[in-house]
Amino acid sequence: MKLFTKFLLIYLAVSVVVLGIGGIISYHIIKDEIDRELKFEFLDRIDRVTYLLEQGKTFAKFRELDQDENLVIVPLDTFKENDTQVSDTLIWDDRFERDEKNVKVSAFRNINDTTYFISTYGNMIESNDVREAVISILLWILGLQVLGAAGIGFVVSGPLFKPFRNTLHRIQNFQINEKEYLKAEPTNVKEFRDLNIFVEEMTKKAVSDFNNLKEFAENASHELQTPVAIAKGKLELLTETNLNEQQYSYVEKLETTLNKLSRLNDSLALLTKIENHEFSTNETVNISKIVKDGINAFQELLSLNNLHLVTDISDSIMLKIHPSLAEIMWSNLFRNAINHNIQNGEINIKLNSDYLEISNTGKELNTEPSVLFERFKKGEQNSESIGLGLSIVKRIVDQNAMPISYTTVKNRHTIRISLKSVKID
Repeated sequence: MKLFTKFLLIYLAVSVVVLGIGGIISYHIIKDEIDRELKFEFLDRIDRVTYLLEQGKTFAKFRELDQDENLVIVPLDTFKENDTQVSDTLIWDDRFERDEKNVKVSAFRNINDTTYFISTYGNMIESNDVREAVISILLWILGLQVLGAAGIGFVVSGPLFKPFRNTLHRIQNFQINEKEYLKAEPTNVKEFRDLNIFVEEMTKKAVSDFNNLKEFAENASHELQTPVAIAKGKLELLTETNLNEQQYSYVEKLETTLNKLSRLNDSLALLTKIENHEFSTNETVNISKIVKDGINAFQELLSLNNLHLVTDISDSIMLKIHPSLAEIMWSNLFRNAINHNIQNGEINIKLNSDYLEISNTGKELNTEPSVLFERFKKGEQNSESIGLGLSIVKRIVDQNAMPISYTTVKNRHTIRISLKSVKID
C-alpha cells in the first residue's frame, strides 16, 4: 500500500469518526433549538390572545380573526390561577392520514373577572427529518473533504515526496561491490535531509567494511597458499628419500590433509566472492554444452568408480547467468554425485527448459537433506568432503533466483534446480 493511500484511509477514518460525533451533537443542538423556538412562538401567541381579550375583543370576533391558527379559547365558570403548560401531543393529520407529533401550549388567564382556558398547537419537526438533514449535510462535507484531500494529495505529494522517492530509488540500485557510497542529496525537508545523511553514513560504512573484509579474505587466501605450496613441495621431496612403510603412510596422510586444506581455502574464497556479488554480470550461456563438457571431463572418475551414467539432456538450453558460476554450479553438483555414490552405482542427469536434475545412488541420510546446503554440513562426518560443495551451489542458485530442492527416497538422492526464472526462450 502506498504512503499516500494509507494517509488517505487514515484521514477518511478520522473524518468519519469526527463527523459522526459532530453529527450527533449537531442533531441534538438543532432539534432542541427548533423545539424551543416553536414553544416560544406558541407562548407568544398565547400572550397575543391574552392582550386581545384584555382589549375587549369578543370571543366570537376573536375566533373569526384567528380561525386558522389551531386556537382554542374557552371561558370557564370557575376561577383558576394563571398558569402555563407546555406538552407534546398527537394530532391527526388528514394529509398524511396518521397521528403527527405536535407541541401544545395551554394556559389559564384571568381577564376582566373571567378565567379563560387558551390552548394552541402546531406540528413539530420530526426527529427523522432532523436526522436525515444532518446526515445529508455531513455526507456532503465528508465527500468534499475526501475530494479535497485526494486532490491536494495528488498535487502536493508529487513534489513533496520526490526526495524520498529519489533516495529509495538510489537505495534499490545500490551495489556494494561498486565501492561507491550514496552521497546525501540536498533537500529543504528536515526529515528527508536526516534520512539522506543517515543513508550516506550507512552506505559509507558498508562500503568500507566490504572493502576491508574483501581485502582480508583475499590476503588470507593468498598468504595461506604459499605455506601450503611449500609444505606440498617438502613432502614431495620427502617421498623421494628412503622411507619405511609407516613413514610413507604418514607422509601420504599429511599430503591428503594439505590437499583438503587447499580445497577448503579455494572454496571459502569462492564463497566470499559469490556472497560479495563479484559475479554479478549475467550473460547468456548454453547450459546444455556446460553439462555435456562437464560429463566428458569426469569420464575417468566415473570409470574408476564403476558408475553407470544415464542422461536425458535437451540441446541448446540457454540461461542468463554468469558463465563461471554456471560451470562451478554444475561441477560441484556432478562431483557431489560421484563422491557420495556407491561402488557400481548410478547417476541420472536430466536437463530440459524447466529444470536441471541430477540423481544418484548413495547411502541413506541420517539428517534432513536441506541441512546439507549449509556450510560444513556433510552426510558422513568421516567423509573426505570439506562440506562446502552444496553450500556453493546454494549461494549460486539463490543469487540467480533459481529454486533448488534436495529429496531422498531410500538410497536415491535427487537435486533439482528450477530454470524457469533464468532461461532464455
